[in-house]
Amino acid sequence: MNSEATRVAIIGAAGRMGRELCRAALETEGYELAGGTVEPGAADLGADLGELCGWGTADVTATQDPPAEAEALIEFTTPEATVGHLAYGKPHVIGTTGLSEEQRAEVEEAARSVPVVLAPNMSVGVNLLREVVRELSAKLGGGYDVEVVEAHHRNKVDAPSGTALFLARAAAEGRDQRLEDVAVYGREGKQPREEGEIGIHALRGGSVVGEHRLVFYSAGEEVEVVHRALSRRTFADGALRAARFVSGAEPGLYTMADVLEVDRG
Repeated sequence: MNSEATRVAIIGAAGRMGRELCRAALETEGYELAGGTVEPGAADLGADLGELCGWGTADVTATQDPPAEAEALIEFTTPEATVGHLAYGKPHVIGTTGLSEEQRAEVEEAARSVPVVLAPNMSVGVNLLREVVRELSAKLGGGYDVEVVEAHHRNKVDAPSGTALFLARAAAEGRDQRLEDVAVYGREGKQPREEGEIGIHALRGGSVVGEHRLVFYSAGEEVEVVHRALSRRTFADGALRAARFVSGAEPGLYTMADVLEVDRG
């Protein structure tokens, strides 16, 4: 056992993202897979986590609750499940999207006692892109129309994605707007575009991991920024970085900007 490794436990280890996280923890230097949880009574309870994720025998089994030695929990589950897991009282990395205002308030309350990283997208690229979007929006100004288009696999439940809202909010902030005041979700019928609107559109189909496009339109040019996730591994790698950060942080609610030490001015 490497005493300097960050010991992580994966909540929802049998899910698609959970398996990716297990594999990443096993393959990435500086991390130790301390455990992983599955639902009570699940067929995978007691399974070897390495075999579950296709890595090979890891001698770490799936349990109902995370092990005491875990220094950080990582989960990409459902909003309801995530809120319930706050009771574990451990440093927590949350990539779950679709949280309601009430559920987010519960996360904020838990962060008074333990450090929590909450981010709609753990990709390092997306979180750095956010700063680019905010600056572009500020420099281009109100003379450019902004549209956000996101695409995900057919089984993604929430729409628009948390990342689309994350990036759209950055565009709004760059123009000193509140996204809630200017967002238009999809377009149907006779809806002339109003000054300052930010359009947000969701596509669902196939096995798309994740694609986000922001286009700034003016009468004379188009400026487009795009992020495409080619594998879920990119989210897992970012989550591991967040786990290392949160395992040594003071209680509080953090974002990936804190993990990446991004100065937002």
